Amino acid sequence: MAQGKLKFKAQRPGGAKKQQNKPKGPKKGGRIIAPKKAKVVQQQKLKKDLDVAIRNKIEQEITQKASTNLHKRLSVLKTPPAKEGAGGPPKPSTAAGPSK
Repeated sequence: MAQGKLKFKAQRPGGAKKQQNKPKGPKKGGRIIAPKKAKVVQQQKLKKDLDVAIRNKIEQEITQKASTNLHKRLSVLKTPPAKEGAGGPPKPSTAAGPSK
């Protein structure tokens, strides 16, 4: 059996570092991989703009047909546009603040 004390690394004054609690496993949320070609980016942007335009046109036609069939005028409520730089869907805000 070996005799004597075990050797330890020298510790810095001020104590040991605190360990960070990092979650194990994959991170939540979607992964976006940037395309390598600018042409692909342009095609995706054009496709998205066309989808939005088609959806708006269909919505306009449906509201027009619905308003002609009803006795009263049909009013469509629209959500206010989101602020620039805000990613994802708009989150509901509470007037009283968080209740904890």
